[in-house]
Amino acid sequence: MNRPCCFDPDACSVERTHDHNYRVRWSAHPSAQKIAIFMFDDPAHLYDGSVQTRSHLSAPVLNTSSHDVLVPNPDRGVRHYFCLQSDHGGSITLAERRLSLQGTPNFRDLGGYQTNDGRRIKWGKLFRSGRLSALTEEDIRYFKRLGVSMVCDFRQELERALEPTQLGSDQAPVFTGLPISLGSSGSFMANVYNGIIEVYDSAAFMRDVNRDFVINQMPMYAELFRFLLKGDHPILIHCASGKDRTGFGAALILDVLGVGEQTIIADYLLTNDYLPVEREVARMTGMFIDTGGAPVPASVLRPLIEVRPEYLHACFEEIQARYGSRQHFYEAALGLDSARLEILREHYLE
Repeated sequence: MNRPCCFDPDACSVERTHDHNYRVRWSAHPSAQKIAIFMFDDPAHLYDGSVQTRSHLSAPVLNTSSHDVLVPNPDRGVRHYFCLQSDHGGSITLAERRLSLQGTPNFRDLGGYQTNDGRRIKWGKLFRSGRLSALTEEDIRYFKRLGVSMVCDFRQELERALEPTQLGSDQAPVFTGLPISLGSSGSFMANVYNGIIEVYDSAAFMRDVNRDFVINQMPMYAELFRFLLKGDHPILIHCASGKDRTGFGAALILDVLGVGEQTIIADYLLTNDYLPVEREVARMTGMFIDTGGAPVPASVLRPLIEVRPEYLHACFEEIQARYGSRQHFYEAALGLDSARLEILREHYLE
């Protein structure tokens, strides 16, 4: 008798090649078996039943025994999802983690992460990104085909006014402002836009910023979860670079859905791969002055531009210190009792 296939989600991935085709990799046990690869441009087809249902919707694009294949991209203007089905039973759903948008390089899908109870987050439901003010026309068409119905913007009013979202007027999602301050001082962003950075120990400053998310910014994050509770519609959260305010928001979503802390930290650190950190440090060196008028050195700028594990650890430490347990935090800070937690998990987990 053939043993059922068990895919290792940590060893399965989809990545875009330089010519915009897809590199699909996976690991499964036992390894010697035929894999059928289905491709869809609508994530609803991934979660509507058995592979028999999918086979009526689409023929496999490949049948292979390899663990690393190149799948031609039939349409660069649409996001594709993959279902891998073993002939011994067992399947896994995959998609690109980072989406191919020129005007916002840190645009990501939170799908595919495994929870502590063995479930996985649905692809195509929960997105995170930076600002949407520099999207190309191609980006805008691609974005609209994602089906995002709500955009939650964590930027403050000044940021939104200086770099307004550009998505066109037709088929626009609902936009909701959930302004979150970077640090307890409301003047920080204003100073940044005036070319002033009054930070000297910037790593300590970023740890304090993340603690402040827990201390003073929870009402906005609680509002985010009220939107998430309304349905399993695709939703995007974003700020300026998609790393700090959005990074904590994404970490909260993953945590509430039951993803382990090690995986949450790994997702948080992907920002360093997707944002041009060193290029930004070089570009900004000399552009900013401190309150005494001296140029701000690269050693101060780098910790402000990149993300580090200790920044997110500071959030979790503050949660533990203030609430004692995650369950108390969910209820007291986010308004999520056990019934609401189950609703969220039903919406967003497969």
